Amino acid sequence: MTLNETTYLFRPVNQAELDLIQQSGWKQFPPRLPEQPIFYPVMNEEYAIQISKQWNVPAYGVGYVTRFARSI
Repeated sequence: MTLNETTYLFRPVNQAELDLIQQSGWKQFPPRLPEQPIFYPVMNEEYAIQISKQWNVPAYGVGYVTRFARSI
């Protein structure tokens, strides 16, 4: 990776998490829940969509995929 290169990461979230991200001005993710202690972004959007469909939708009735950039 070279300087000034941007990497995009993806994170499946539920509605409550998305609301908290929005409340932060789209600047931070909410603290992790006790049952989800690890922040787990993925590098592949299709995989994030699959996770959201398989985990968030059945558990919460809805799922979203956030995309965020990491620049160096």
